[in-house]
Amino acid sequence: MVTNVNGPRITTSGGTGAPDQPAARAYRRAWWALGAYPISFVAAFVVGEGLYTWVGGDEDGAPIWAIVAAGLPALVVFALPGAAAVVLGRRAMRLGRPGGRLPAIVGATIAAAFIALNLLSYLAQLVLG
Repeated sequence: MVTNVNGPRITTSGGTGAPDQPAARAYRRAWWALGAYPISFVAAFVVGEGLYTWVGGDEDGAPIWAIVAAGLPALVVFALPGAAAVVLGRRAMRLGRPGGRLPAIVGATIAAAFIALNLLSYLAQLVLG
C-alpha cells in the first residue's frame, strides 16, 4: 500500500485528478505578497528619510520638490507588495481561482489607504501649520 506523504493533491473541479497548480500557486503567492507589507513599511521609511536627508531636508521645512523627491519613492516602495498581490490575485482569477479577488482587494486597499493617509497628513500640516 502506497501512501501520499506530501498531503492531499489539489485537483480541478472536474475531478480528473490533474493538478490545478498554476492557479493555486498564484493564489498562494498573492497572500504571501501581503505578508511583505511589514518589510516594505520599514523599507519605505528608510528610503523616505534617507532621500529627505540626502536632498537637504531639515526640521524647519523643505521645498516641495524635496518632499516629493523623498516621498514618492517611499510610497512606491510601500505599495510594491500590494501591486504584487493584485497581479497575482488577478492571475489566479484568470486561471480559474475566483478567490484570488480577496488578496487583490486587500493589497490594493492597504496601499491606497497608506498613500491617502500620508497625503492627507501632509496637506493638514500645510494648512494647519
